[in-house]
Amino acid sequence: MNMDWLNTVSQRELEQFKSVCNQLLSRTYIVRTIYKPDKGRVNNPDYTFLSIHYEEVQQYLSLLDWDLRKDDLNGYFYVLNTDEANRCNLDKKETAILLAIRMIYDENQEQLGLEQDAICTVRDLLEKVVTDYAVLPAKPNMEEVKRTLTRLENHSIIQRIDGKFNQGACKFAILPTVLSVVSSEKLNSIVSVLRKEERDEETEEDSVD
Repeated sequence: MNMDWLNTVSQRELEQFKSVCNQLLSRTYIVRTIYKPDKGRVNNPDYTFLSIHYEEVQQYLSLLDWDLRKDDLNGYFYVLNTDEANRCNLDKKETAILLAIRMIYDENQEQLGLEQDAICTVRDLLEKVVTDYAVLPAKPNMEEVKRTLTRLENHSIIQRIDGKFNQGACKFAILPTVLSVVSSEKLNSIVSVLRKEERDEETEEDSVD
């Protein structure tokens, strides 16, 4: 990497460079727009910075075995570890909630605005998980829901807009980053596996009874 660029930037640009790199390593994604309570959706200055300095950040992160990529159509940057390390592993309930979020995003794609975010409430999500999509036989408790949604927000897959994640009325945005987390190819196969596991567990319980 040519380090000359870092030696010529202003202190403000250097601080933003460090902030952007740390965000990518800790949160995986940087999206084009973010939600501000007093302004609604606004352009993300870190996304703008990355758009301008993509090559410099990419070269720097490559030294740390991270590959910076971008999805111009859906509006986000993300990193992949070239050694396939630092993966985020989800348990069964977390996976089911993530899949439901992905399917809700698909359902709303025709109505998405320029920000490309699908708006949802926790109550709607849980209804989809158990009834419409049937990826879980019963609703998880609200602390499990809160823990899962907080984890997804920490990785820039969703963003809370109003309320708390352990409240049914809590409103949040599903970000387009969910498209790369769960690809269309994987979606149906994972849902089928979850549903099969639930049927098998129910059969075992009936046999014991």
